[in-house]
Amino acid sequence: MLTPKKTILIALIVLTLGIAWVFYRMYRESRKLKIGSISLKPTEKITGAGDIINILKDGLYLEGNVEIRNFSGKDYTLNQLSLDCFIPGTEKIIAEQTNIIEHNIKLENKKVKEIPLKYKVSILNSIKLLKGCGVIPQDATLWGILSNPTEAYKTFDLKKLRIKLKGFIQVEGITLNINMNYPLYE
Repeated sequence: MLTPKKTILIALIVLTLGIAWVFYRMYRESRKLKIGSISLKPTEKITGAGDIINILKDGLYLEGNVEIRNFSGKDYTLNQLSLDCFIPGTEKIIAEQTNIIEHNIKLENKKVKEIPLKYKVSILNSIKLLKGCGVIPQDATLWGILSNPTEAYKTFDLKKLRIKLKGFIQVEGITLNINMNYPLYE
């Protein structure tokens, strides 16, 4: 005969197994959600000294997108996207994501969804980024660049310009972390 203690114990075991099964299925399905390619580029190409002066006057604007691949047989809803830009070597934040997702985005099964990204790097952070990546020499000053931009541009190596994207994407309780260096010019 089942006593109340045994009944409660059996109910707790069944409840625990049910919760464990839900978490196992969530873990198994989370492996089917992947971060695809990330494309992030400055809105204006840096092709000369005038472009550098514009960055030093207005800041650096970055736009692009991130792909989220849903390989599962189930539709998901994207709840939150938080990706920030950092200087790769120092891990100092230079820009936060400016486009906020105002509504939930549906990730259809067996499809790839592109989510837009936008950033504005302030003037001061643009200089920190350019120096931190080694694009401009560490001893370069803002006055030196602005007074003779064509000479300063000759020393710039734009292939070194990189940012670190760090953050997460949350999809129905599943969190996908992102921590990667990304080249802005190739």
